[in-house]
Amino acid sequence: MNINPAFPPDPSRPVTDRDRQLIVEQIQRAMAEDIVPFEELDDRFAAVYAARTRADLDAVVVDLPAPPPPAPATLPRAVAAVSYSMFGDVKVGGWIAIDSDLTYGSGFGDITLDLSSAHLATGRTVRARSIFGDVTVILPDGIRTSLTSVTVFGSRREDLAPPVPGAPEVRVVVATLFGDARLYSLSRVPEGPFRRLWKALRGR
Repeated sequence: MNINPAFPPDPSRPVTDRDRQLIVEQIQRAMAEDIVPFEELDDRFAAVYAARTRADLDAVVVDLPAPPPPAPATLPRAVAAVSYSMFGDVKVGGWIAIDSDLTYGSGFGDITLDLSSAHLATGRTVRARSIFGDVTVILPDGIRTSLTSVTVFGSRREDLAPPVPGAPEVRVVVATLFGDARLYSLSRVPEGPFRRLWKALRGR
């Protein structure tokens, strides 16, 4: 059985948001190493959010390699709540904490917000505006979300996994001029540059 060293031995202990995040990262690491296919993410993440005890979480990853021990004081890093770039891309991702609304903008560049590993507080709003560039937002599977978008001379694509009861709720607002608006759940990221980029960012 795969025992996650992040947890104390009591299998009946109620899980915390940090517990869930560690399991999500373990699943994502296994996916980046081609151990878990994208097609399994919906079911695994649904089980993560449905778990109530440490034993429930262990069952989700019993077939996966054990993760490295986390640093005792590791916390999600904070990110700028407001950021603009006139001539350049905006990229946000990693083990980050989203505790407030976010607003990002770019004049001549793409905006890529990979929130698939973020600690998401419920009720947050993510806003992104680009004049000559695309906006792509990637969320964890199971997150309850809605996309409000305005695209002029661009297209909109939304591909989300089914929401899971108990998961955080995040609102995404996108406006583009001469650019596309894209919102994906992690398991729905299409084959191609975005999926290769996601794996590359995780050490592939």
